[in-house]
Amino acid sequence: MKTPLKHATTSLAAIAAFTIAGPASAAVLLTDNFNGIDPTPDRLNLNYNLAGRQTGTQAIQSWTRTNNAQVGDTATFGGTGEYLQVANSEGSAQLTGLTLSSSLVAANEKLVISFTADVVNESLPDDWMSFNISPSAPQGPAFPIVGSGDFGFLLRANGGMAVFNNGVGPTIVGPAFSTSAGVVNLAFTFSGADGTGSAFAGNGTQVSIYDGTSTWTTVLDTGLTSETISFGSWIQGTRGMVDNLSITTIPEPSAALLGGLGMLALLRRRRA
Repeated sequence: MKTPLKHATTSLAAIAAFTIAGPASAAVLLTDNFNGIDPTPDRLNLNYNLAGRQTGTQAIQSWTRTNNAQVGDTATFGGTGEYLQVANSEGSAQLTGLTLSSSLVAANEKLVISFTADVVNESLPDDWMSFNISPSAPQGPAFPIVGSGDFGFLLRANGGMAVFNNGVGPTIVGPAFSTSAGVVNLAFTFSGADGTGSAFAGNGTQVSIYDGTSTWTTVLDTGLTSETISFGSWIQGTRGMVDNLSITTIPEPSAALLGGLGMLALLRRRRA
């Protein structure tokens, strides 16, 4: 017996509503725009005005500095001069207040860390700033400068980019970005080794790197466990600058969503 058209239409609407509402939305764990710093005289205090500059479900979280790391420098970056700067030999900033783990990133969720960045060294243009995701315990005075930890990324003053896989590397990725643009927008997506699910679920780790134009993918040797993020610089005169940091989890389509889509397709066939 055929389903009456009116009943099929009602069911179609119900399934469509379920499909739209079914998947969880992305969750913002933490953002930090480093605003509201100037004109404080204590720019070495990385934790100044945290409540005014951080948002997200895990806000407020603190930073730890090594050597020359500061916020709110007066140099222009993004038009405001309010940003995180790591400078000179082994200057670093580690977000010690936030530990990324399976308790924050569910088995069906990808982790996305994005920020804008710039690096300057007028005398040695192949020197760099680093972004690292590493176990929560610091790893000596050079941490996080030389690719220690589970994943490391270098942004070179000449526009080159490179990655470290569990401290091994660097491996050059992609063509050099345009240093004349001043800044580059970067996004790192951490998932399972096959590109699905969570890097914290015991299924290995894949990292996709997006620079606003192109994407490169690398598979790490191991999965992620308990991690922090950090930024560093190398060689006297190098300045690495970071702004608009965002840490977000993005769920993949759930089984319920896929089931809803299947039922929607079935109802459409029956209606036809």
